[in-house]
Amino acid sequence: MARSSPGVGAAPVNSLNPWCDRYFLAMTGDNAGGRVQRSSRKVWIATAAVVLVVYALANLAFAQAGRTNLESGPGEVSSGVNFGIGMTALNSTEGEMTLRIVGVPVGAFVDESSGTWAKSIRVTMPFVTSGSATRTVPAGTPVGGTQSFSFLIDGDSLFYPFDQYQYGFGDEDDSDPETAAITQPAPLLIVQEVDAAGAPTSLKVDIGMYPPEGLQGWSEQWVATAEDNTLSVLLTVKRSGGVLAFVLVVLTLMIGVALLASLVARAVVLKRRPIEATMAGWFAALLFALIPLRTNLPDSPPIGAWIDVAVFYWVEIALLVAMSVFVGSWLRYRKPPVENAN
Repeated sequence: MARSSPGVGAAPVNSLNPWCDRYFLAMTGDNAGGRVQRSSRKVWIATAAVVLVVYALANLAFAQAGRTNLESGPGEVSSGVNFGIGMTALNSTEGEMTLRIVGVPVGAFVDESSGTWAKSIRVTMPFVTSGSATRTVPAGTPVGGTQSFSFLIDGDSLFYPFDQYQYGFGDEDDSDPETAAITQPAPLLIVQEVDAAGAPTSLKVDIGMYPPEGLQGWSEQWVATAEDNTLSVLLTVKRSGGVLAFVLVVLTLMIGVALLASLVARAVVLKRRPIEATMAGWFAALLFALIPLRTNLPDSPPIGAWIDVAVFYWVEIALLVAMSVFVGSWLRYRKPPVENAN
């Protein structure tokens, strides 16, 4: 059967298709663009929420870390001597801590009319490492003034930044005193009343203790007892959360630098990127720039600490290998200079 031809005034069958296609594409394009835009907005909102949460948690951790906590202590006495103690320095390499100490007489030990000591006392520090271990305060001395003393403290700086230090006695039940866990308070101050001739008496002196002052960058846990004219202390010192976060960020940056250098060297050796001779200076600068960064960490430990064995040495080796690969690729693939024919 013969196919009938369209009439003269009739529009072709496919004449509306372009308009339909444009309408369909416009509608679907708008919908797809809207969906993509809404999805992108949700991603940004979720990312911002995560960043805000991490920021808030970091600030909360910083606020809580590095505090000085007196877990238990003798408190303040009404008649005797109250001591204020604050750590001012900690030499992790030498195993020494510096404490600033002030004694405040109260009750029968103070002459309130003149603001002086009413009785003479002698303070002995059995584990001081510098200066005299004994200080005598005669009656009539004005109240006030602080003095600093260095004490032995046990710890290992090679585990930086997770090192901790303790002042105290080891567990008595442990057969090896060198490796015994420090769990008992050790004498910090021994206070005795002395007579006019300067000889110690057998009279009891009540000892109190104010909440200790902390050292920036450290978290301190104090346990203090006062018995038989002796103030004993069990002190545990760790690095604060702010210092830990800073050190971990620096180590992460070191690892990131080594990875980036390795990626550049890989791209060059596989001929995915052109060889630029000036990049050799970038590799060399990275190789030596990390050394002062390592030595300027907070309270930087001696060479050979945990961070060196675990991170720093490997980062330096990775940078050296990457620079060697880059230089070898430059020598192998870069054409020699063309001599002038003249």
